[in-house]
Amino acid sequence: MTGRRTWISSSLLKGLSVLGLALAVLPQPASAVPSFARQTGLACEACHTVFPQLTPFGRTFKASGYTLFNTLKVQDIDKLKHSTLSLSDLPPISAMVMASTSMATKANDPNSTASSTDFPQQASLFYAGRISDNIGAFIQITYDDQSGSFGMDNTDIRFADVANMDGHTVVYGVSLNNNPTVQDLWNSTPAWSQPFISSPAMQAPVAGAQIQGALAGVTAGLSTYVFVDQAFYAEIGGYRSALQGQSVANQGDTINNIISGVAPYWRLAYEYDWGNQSLEVGTSGIYAELRNPTTPGGNAINTSLQHALTDNFTDYGLDGQYQYITDDNQLTVTAAWVHEHQALNASFVTENAMDPGNNLASNPSNSLDSYNVVASYYWQRKFGASLGFYGVNGSTDPLYFGTVSGNSNSTWGVAEVDYVPWLNVKLGLQYTLYTKFDGATSNYDGLGRNASDNNMLFAYLWVSF
Repeated sequence: MTGRRTWISSSLLKGLSVLGLALAVLPQPASAVPSFARQTGLACEACHTVFPQLTPFGRTFKASGYTLFNTLKVQDIDKLKHSTLSLSDLPPISAMVMASTSMATKANDPNSTASSTDFPQQASLFYAGRISDNIGAFIQITYDDQSGSFGMDNTDIRFADVANMDGHTVVYGVSLNNNPTVQDLWNSTPAWSQPFISSPAMQAPVAGAQIQGALAGVTAGLSTYVFVDQAFYAEIGGYRSALQGQSVANQGDTINNIISGVAPYWRLAYEYDWGNQSLEVGTSGIYAELRNPTTPGGNAINTSLQHALTDNFTDYGLDGQYQYITDDNQLTVTAAWVHEHQALNASFVTENAMDPGNNLASNPSNSLDSYNVVASYYWQRKFGASLGFYGVNGSTDPLYFGTVSGNSNSTWGVAEVDYVPWLNVKLGLQYTLYTKFDGATSNYDGLGRNASDNNMLFAYLWVSF
């Protein structure tokens, strides 16, 4: 190739034919959703170690818009030989069911029991696959037995294409999604990090960063990304509030945590693959200004959304992932750290500093750090185990966090063993052990409850078809 810079653009379909050939050299470990497998003609191990952990090929398949296919389709072209219709013969529909039983060391309150059974814990219907040559989607609608209702769950709709630049393969695209990091390619970011499923009765620390699920399902985000040589990844986008079951325009001051304007999101990552191994390091973040914020302690501000002050949250973090994948052994290790700076312009009002009764925070600003390290191993994608360590540390602010200690500092571990009789069926036994909860090891609520009282034994069945 000459030194002259040239771009060779083609349809994503042609670009993905290269990805199909890449199966010969990538680990053979398509998807947690069976409609992807039916569309591609590839078993789940092509894209996953064990669902929902992605392999290098699975990450490329996702970045390329879920459009790789190996099935018949209905298609049409115009007189210029441009594609005007490209529909799969088989609709990309899948379903998922989770059932579970839980047993805590001690019931959450004197009037409840320490054990519970959820059948189904969740039941989901997916549209997961290609829509056209360059557009694909992962759309999940879920019934949740705790709320007793259906709702939009993780959703990621993509346009993607492939270009060549001086011999470099560039996958580029746009993602429309409803959860910051749900579009990400690695299992080290919040949306797809372990544990992938936990007890609905689980007690969790009072505080966490906004990027760690607080914005999931209540936002709409649009981002653009590039993935160069299946190694360099960059993404930038923004999120706005998109509530389910209500409208920001019609509810006035009766709704909370509404993004003011647009919350910018960014992501950078690099993956190096060699042989059966891969290593990723990355960073990501989001900045969100929330009108009528709700504090971790459960207090809320309700004023006119047109004139409301905002609590401003700046989240940024580092993450990494290592994988070793062969036919018999699948090892994945992830680590992540997220720092959040909280500028509490609404919860802490300067003129009320001498009268704390009028404030929802003791400090004008706080910080929060969350971290985790998780390792999982599977033998022949059938027998597996994982072990994770988690922690949250933050400022002391009794009014804002609403805890006896004044903070949400917590540490815990999660151990799990799995049996996967088929690639789309998982049986799991999980144990969560707390060593500190909301700032204390014992009597953290002032009523005699200890951190260890929240320990949980959790057994589940996870089936997709």
